[in-house]
Amino acid sequence: MTDISVVIPTHNQIERLRLVLCGLSVQTLPRERFEVIVVDDGCTDGTAAELACQPWPWLRVVHAPGHVGRSAARNQGIATASGRLVVFLDGDALPLPEALAVYWQAYQRYGDRAVFCGRQRVLPELDWLQDPQDARSLAAHVPSVVGEWVAAHAEQVVVRQADVLAGSGALLARSSLGGYPFPDSAEKQRQTRQLLARGGDAGGLGWVGFVPHNGAISRNLLAAAGGFDPAIPFCEGWELAYRLAHRHGASLVAVDADSIHLYHYHPFADAEGARAETLVRYRAIEYMVRKHEDARIRLLYLWFASLWPDPFIPEEAVLPDLVSADALYRSWGAAEQQECAAILSHHPTIGHLAAA
Repeated sequence: MTDISVVIPTHNQIERLRLVLCGLSVQTLPRERFEVIVVDDGCTDGTAAELACQPWPWLRVVHAPGHVGRSAARNQGIATASGRLVVFLDGDALPLPEALAVYWQAYQRYGDRAVFCGRQRVLPELDWLQDPQDARSLAAHVPSVVGEWVAAHAEQVVVRQADVLAGSGALLARSSLGGYPFPDSAEKQRQTRQLLARGGDAGGLGWVGFVPHNGAISRNLLAAAGGFDPAIPFCEGWELAYRLAHRHGASLVAVDADSIHLYHYHPFADAEGARAETLVRYRAIEYMVRKHEDARIRLLYLWFASLWPDPFIPEEAVLPDLVSADALYRSWGAAEQQECAAILSHHPTIGHLAAA
């Protein structure tokens, strides 16, 4: 039996996927101890042809029946995995050389009943490039003045396979903490790991720490839970980790298995795009509340308001950090439930979604 199966769903990310696979080729964990399963989720950018030419014996390719979405694609990868531990990466999540070895050490310590939460870093300048290895491949949203700067500072921006093969030092120095290049992203990750360091037992909010962009779960535990729920629109890692914690007694463990988000364009700078991203996250919370009949999940709104200020949530209701939110989640009673419901009922977006 293989020790680790790495499952990577991908949809039209071939330029970044090349670097991710290159990063897996230089893992400190011996190559005979892991396999990599890339699930081609309806790619139309030549991914299938390129993967068919790769020489690595540890690489397996699964072709999804069309574009099924990342949760269903991951489930297909899980179904074909042979490893005792399944490590999840995205097609733009470059693992540092020690990542798989760190996950395996954690698995040896905590066993089958743990959900492992890796640490994310990000290279924000790659947002400007279609191909991280080519400074000339400017993305469509990049203004000409930025293009000129990129051309003049190409060595500070691009990430080549040679950089990955050379080790993690230079790339690590260029990256910053967080899944996205914003202070609130780094703070969210810091608070999550702070909570998990206090003990990620099944009774609290530790499940928000699991992000399958970089995380790991034993194959046995995944089989017991039935994998990811393809119906949830976003935060699918939270929903899976919630089920594992509440129904299977899994603990959440933060590990120093690092990946670097090879950042690509997101419409966060655009007001409408930012609103759309927020709505997707809100809908995921409401989906979880209804599915699991757990209104306490809505406490995340009050925590989020400390990271992303929300004028419709009173300042006195904002939870200052995740540790505070976790404590309230654990002590949740009728009075707290009524107070939270009253606050959120007046929110023009959340109130509407909660009532739907």
